[in-house]
Amino acid sequence: MENWKSMDIKQKFAIGTAVVAFVAGWGLTIAGFIIPPEGEVSDSVLWILGQALIYTASVLGIGMYFKNQMVKFRADTKRYIDEEIREEKDATED
Repeated sequence: MENWKSMDIKQKFAIGTAVVAFVAGWGLTIAGFIIPPEGEVSDSVLWILGQALIYTASVLGIGMYFKNQMVKFRADTKRYIDEEIREEKDATED
């Protein structure tokens, strides 16, 4: 996980807006239960919650996915290079 201080302003803004959207979506949903008619949440509030959750998941999920793919790519590349060096070394020794 990246340190907050090492992130650039774009990453901080994306994570910050995702957190705000998540909190606002749930806050509106809870408020929908409290205001009259109590216990009934309107469709628009549920739609906003859905959009907030999708946005949060896309901001956080896409970042994690690409970071994991990059780590996997680096490991695969290092493994390939190490194998090529080992094969080349074995070929020169024979």
